[in-house]
This record gives sequence, structure tokens and C-alpha cells, in this order.
Amino acid sequence: MTLSEAYDYASNVMVENMLKLDAEEGIEAFIDKRKPNWQDK
Repeated sequence: MTLSEAYDYASNVMVENMLKLDAEEGIEAFIDKRKPNWQDK
């Protein structure tokens, strides 16, 4: 994989991860200064 392809791939993986419910929960927990309630989703 070229460097450009690697950046494209990594960008797609990061976007997919940020769309998961646990990502939203983690961000909200951080802002609220509380422990996150992970649901593995």
C-alpha cells in the first residue's frame, strides 16, 4: 500500500469509528467528566 493509500484507508477507518455509539458516549463522558458506559456498539 502506498503512503497515499494508507492515509485514505486510515481516514476511512477513523470516520467509521467516530460514527459508532461508543465514540459518542466516550466524547460525552469526557465532556461531562464521568466514566463512560460502553455498550460495544
